[in-house]
Amino acid sequence: MLHLILLESAIELVPGRLTALKDVQSYAGKRGKKPDEVLLDQSYHGRVMTRLPNHEKRGRPDITFLTLISVLETPLCKEGLLSVYIHLQDGRIIEVNPEVRLPRNYDRFIGLMEQLLVEGQVPPRGDPLLRITQLDLEGLLADLKGDSSMSILAEEEGTKITPRRLKAMIPEDSSKSVIFGVGAFPHGDLARETVELFDEVVRLDMDVMMAWHVSSMMLWLYSEHVAVADRRFGSTPL
Repeated sequence: MLHLILLESAIELVPGRLTALKDVQSYAGKRGKKPDEVLLDQSYHGRVMTRLPNHEKRGRPDITFLTLISVLETPLCKEGLLSVYIHLQDGRIIEVNPEVRLPRNYDRFIGLMEQLLVEGQVPPRGDPLLRITQLDLEGLLADLKGDSSMSILAEEEGTKITPRRLKAMIPEDSSKSVIFGVGAFPHGDLARETVELFDEVVRLDMDVMMAWHVSSMMLWLYSEHVAVADRRFGSTPL
C-alpha cells in the first residue's frame, strides 16, 4: 500500500481579515457566495493576499487539483493500493476516498473544496468522498505506520537520489506499506516540525519539481514494485 500525503497544501477559505475588501466581496458576489465561503486563490486575490503572513505559500488550490487528477483513478488506485490525504496549512487532514471521481473542470473542483471546508465532508450527508478528519499530521502518520515500514519525504533539502535509488528504498516485502509526502504549495519551505516526522528526506532532481510530477513518479515506481500490471492482466504481460 502506498499512502500519499500532500503536505501543507495551499487550500483554505478566504481569511477573515480579507473578507471585507472590495476585491474579495466582488469575487464572492459574482459567484453567489459569502466572502468567507470561497477559496483563497492567487489568480483572483493576489493583490490583497500580500497582507497575509506567508502569502507566497498560500492560495494555490490548483496544485492539489493537478496532483489529485494525476494519481486518482490510476491502476494502483483501482487495485486498492493507494490512499491519499491532504494536509492543510492549519494542520487539518482531509481524507480522500479512493473511489472519488473528481471533476475534471477546475472551477467545479473549487466548488467542491469550498463545500468540504464549510460542511466538513462531501457530500454533507451519507458516505463521504472527501472528509476532514480529527487527526493532525503526527496522528495520521502514527496511524499509517501501523502497517508501514518507512516514510519518505520529497523535499529540496533532502539527500540527492535517482528514481532508481528511490525504487530500491521500497521494502522488498510488498505487504509493507510506504508513506510518501510531498509539499503542495507554490513557494517557501515545509515547516521543520513537518520534515522531522519523516524517516527519509530525499531530493529527486536538481531543479524544483511540481507536486504532481513527484507524486506520479513515486506512484509508478511503487506500481512497478508491486507488479500492479500483472495483477490487472492476470498474468505477466509482454
